[in-house]
Amino acid sequence: MKTAQAFHIYLAPGLQNSELAAVLAELGLQAHTLENAATVVQPALVLLYPGQKAPDGLEDMALAPPKDASRTALRELLRIAMQNVALKREVKQLEEQAHRQHRQFEELNRIGIALSAERDIIKLQEFILTTLRQLTNADGASLWRKTLGEDGSPQLFLASSQNSSIGNTYQAFTVPVDEKSVVGYTVTVGWSQIYDDAYNPPPGKPQGGRNFDEQFGYRTKSMLTVPMRNHNNEVVGAVQLINAKRRYETKLTVANVPTEVVSFRPEDLEMIESIASQAAVALDNKNLLDSIQSLFDGFVQASVTAIEQRDPSTAGHSNRVEALTTALAHAVTEIGTGKYRDVYLTDDQFKELRYACLLHDFGKVGVREHILVKAKKLVPGQLEVIQARFDFVERSVQLKYATDKLEAMRSGAGADGALAEIDRRLEEELQRLRTWIEGIVAANEPTVMPEDKASMLEVLSQQTYTDMSGRPHPMLDTQEFRFLSIRKGTLDPQERLEMEAHVTHSFHFLTKIPWTSVMRGIPEIAYGHHEKLDGSGYPRGLTAEQIPLQAKMMTISDIYDALTAQDRPYKRAVPRDVALDILQTEAGDGKLDRDLLDVFVDKQVYQVTAPR
Repeated sequence: MKTAQAFHIYLAPGLQNSELAAVLAELGLQAHTLENAATVVQPALVLLYPGQKAPDGLEDMALAPPKDASRTALRELLRIAMQNVALKREVKQLEEQAHRQHRQFEELNRIGIALSAERDIIKLQEFILTTLRQLTNADGASLWRKTLGEDGSPQLFLASSQNSSIGNTYQAFTVPVDEKSVVGYTVTVGWSQIYDDAYNPPPGKPQGGRNFDEQFGYRTKSMLTVPMRNHNNEVVGAVQLINAKRRYETKLTVANVPTEVVSFRPEDLEMIESIASQAAVALDNKNLLDSIQSLFDGFVQASVTAIEQRDPSTAGHSNRVEALTTALAHAVTEIGTGKYRDVYLTDDQFKELRYACLLHDFGKVGVREHILVKAKKLVPGQLEVIQARFDFVERSVQLKYATDKLEAMRSGAGADGALAEIDRRLEEELQRLRTWIEGIVAANEPTVMPEDKASMLEVLSQQTYTDMSGRPHPMLDTQEFRFLSIRKGTLDPQERLEMEAHVTHSFHFLTKIPWTSVMRGIPEIAYGHHEKLDGSGYPRGLTAEQIPLQAKMMTISDIYDALTAQDRPYKRAVPRDVALDILQTEAGDGKLDRDLLDVFVDKQVYQVTAPR
């Protein structure tokens, strides 16, 4: 009779059966007396007295043959019993294998989800190494990423490392992709390497661990090095595990390595290779996302630069508004009391807010340049035309009175008193012209228009002068009078509407960008940064409940920066305290969010853009 494997036969103490002894001898099986269940060597068959209870743990391999069984019956009983034991053992092994595979599948699924979710590349690399060490009881691990050296040759960069017995061993360096190092060899040949002893590698393969061991007083023995392949099946790096331990929590020393370190199990290799490939794809995806992020950041900065080049007077405004608004948002997120104590912005929402702030004025590219950069009430060149006109009028007045003096002298009426009267009237008229032109120059400044200047312009608009052909013309034409009559700032109502349209232009521009789901609020946030809680803002006249919270934050920051900016040619910067008072007044009038402004002031958010 043949059996699949050699069986060990154990007899209960004192068990005597001549027929049984004869059958065992025929089968070439040697019986041992059962002394201790712990000493039983598998596979085994334990023979008991009829009715005797099997020792704990040996129930599946016990048989109690009848006392009066014939030799033939005993032989058949033993054959069937050994087959049953073998089958039970095989089933148990298959169950254990299935359980292990199921556990590995669950672990791979969990790791895959975690790898996809982690966005911080440093944390991602640490997670990969920690997971692989836990699955293999490895004492140390390192992650190598393929890169190019200065000469263009392929190299491996040590991106991350761990060692539970000697702490932080990370040192940034590179090794060539060649066959002189274990990781270089692994990446070169493209398949995994298992070493039972790194100091005694298989023939033709490089030795590993000695340099590291000499530096840190360590002993590298077992080693598993696995190539990392991306979604294109390209080798993009390697993961190296060292010193598989009997127990994960054991701290290794040079002395206990021989007893505590075991070889890596070949049956775990497929799982480790799968995780390494998942890790490679996750790292590739993260690098791709970082590249896309950098590309988009560059686009945003280029857009901001384009805005500032069109309107140099507001250079830095978008960046300052972004700094103030995100600082205010962080302060709101951190507070535990008040109206906004339950508000918490995620990292994605902060990124969304940052882009909305940087791009909130992009619509200014759609505003005509002479309006966008208008520093005075008159458009460039208009004041010079008016001054030339007044010079002409002055010369005309001088000519007129010179002619009057000449006629007086010709007619004999040129007595000293008469000529002096002509000179007096001339000087009086010239002084009036000078007063007018000085008033026009003053009215052209972007300050609040005094009443006397407004009255002067009204009178002046009704005055005329005569050209060389004798045709009358107004001293101020309709457009000049309209611009100079602007009460505050430099824009008349029509120009102001065009300037305010930049918000709508920004919204239309931003809606053309295919934002991701976590960024889709950017156009609406930027659209609301000039709205006021009482509906007096523009361009839509929204009220408090219609304005996004982030837009309310940006409104405060935008107004504060506009008030305190040092580079606006059409207005003087106001001191910080005055700017805060103006904001408080706006909040008191129900235009700005009082709670947000309190956080802005109490947390001194305004200091973010203060000169250093």
